[in-house]
Amino acid sequence: MTGASNLSIITLVIGLACDVVGAVAEKTPQNVDLSNFNGWNIVVADDAIPSEIYAAEEFREFFRQASGLKLPIVHKIMRWDKHVFIGPGKVMRASPAGFSVEDLGPEDLRIVVRDDNIAIAGGRPRGTLYGVYTFLEDYMGVRFLTQDHTHVPPVGQRRIIGPIDRVYRPPFSNYRCPVFQTTRKHPVFSVRNRNNGNHHAPQFGGISPFININHSLGRQAPFTKYGKDYPEYFCLWDGKRGKGHYCLTNPDMVPIVTEAVLKEIQLPDCVGRKNFAVSQDDTVWQYCQCDDCIGIDEREESHMGALLRFVNAVADEVAIKHPDVL
Repeated sequence: MTGASNLSIITLVIGLACDVVGAVAEKTPQNVDLSNFNGWNIVVADDAIPSEIYAAEEFREFFRQASGLKLPIVHKIMRWDKHVFIGPGKVMRASPAGFSVEDLGPEDLRIVVRDDNIAIAGGRPRGTLYGVYTFLEDYMGVRFLTQDHTHVPPVGQRRIIGPIDRVYRPPFSNYRCPVFQTTRKHPVFSVRNRNNGNHHAPQFGGISPFININHSLGRQAPFTKYGKDYPEYFCLWDGKRGKGHYCLTNPDMVPIVTEAVLKEIQLPDCVGRKNFAVSQDDTVWQYCQCDDCIGIDEREESHMGALLRFVNAVADEVAIKHPDVL
């Protein structure tokens, strides 16, 4: 065997050895046993915002109910294991479970579980809080059933989770609980269901820029203002014009409603909002029976036809001044 061949074999052996060492150094992530949390704590950054502090408190309380352990909340650590990091920060990012939240939106979240560490953090202001509720539901079986009853199953003698590295980006801009009055009257229950459409409280992550909205045409083109002099603005039903739905193909309706929306956008209470209502009132009947409205609805095979055409026409006009508004 030549010297060149010997050199090639030695080089190959050294290369393989380096690969093995590298594989050992990049230790395979290990799982976590939620039933064995003695000596653990919850770590929150010094500069945490109110919703992240509240998220840590929520995690501590529900973990206490599930395990009997009340984990301490700390800002500094002396070791690199047995921590639940809640929210972003330098300490979390430097930990074995650490990551950056720079690419996460205001309700995006990430959960990492590995090597006796858990990190839950997201974009501000609501990502971390929603991340905690996601962890409680998906990995501990917690269920927020009503405003006065939450199901919290015990962790038991063994509850293994992970390793986990999960990123969640909500596919919808807004969340809406079907029981609207319940979410308004019970803000804690509301936020646990990821509904921030009604409450401004900082600990709940503030109010979403996509506000829950509903019927608007009645205030944007009120019958009391237009009904007497402009009956043609209202639906034709059984040969008569009257209060109810609107004639959405009447060309005067688009500028009237557009002006109302533009005024609403300028209101002090609407600063920062990203969506505004252009919608009809409740009722599944009395749609306009004029030839133009019927023609569109028949072509689209839905009474949504004339309405959607009208909404889009108003949106096009509003977008001239406010292209970022929906």
